[in-house]
Amino acid sequence: MAQPKGAANTAFKHGFAVKGKRPAIYWQWRHIIARCYEPKDKDYGRYGARGITVCDRWHYGEGGVSGFVLWMQDMGPRPFPGATIDRKDGTKGYTPDNCRWASIHEQANNKRTNVLLTARGQTMTIAQWARVVGIGPKTIGYRIKQGASPEEAIFKTPNHGTKLTTKRARYDEAIRT
Repeated sequence: MAQPKGAANTAFKHGFAVKGKRPAIYWQWRHIIARCYEPKDKDYGRYGARGITVCDRWHYGEGGVSGFVLWMQDMGPRPFPGATIDRKDGTKGYTPDNCRWASIHEQANNKRTNVLLTARGQTMTIAQWARVVGIGPKTIGYRIKQGASPEEAIFKTPNHGTKLTTKRARYDEAIRT
């Protein structure tokens, strides 16, 4: 069976096909393009409709080299299983200086919907604080909604008399020293 030709066939054209199929990394790049430029894409409203774009180099390519190949050259191979493309600044588009490979946790902490809290001189998301002190993020969020300061919401000892978790005790000790 003859392989299709043209821009829609960049994975085949440039040797990235595995057993005649485009690799997962190709579809990751393709979805970046789709969510920024195709109104029928399920994620278009959160990307293209907000003005998020892909740089011309990655979208169209240059010098006869496809955008996919240039994206692969700029980003390098996926550094670990599950790594995804993250925009450092979520208000800006997909460009070499604004993109990085990130873990699920890094991506989750870089969302525009995150609530940042500053306590003891550090600013983190609610989820990050929850992991540090060993309580649930919903507990911190609830305390904030009830009017607690960030310090109270994060470091208040539970009312039911439970002991601080080992993780939290270590954190409190580290802050004191």
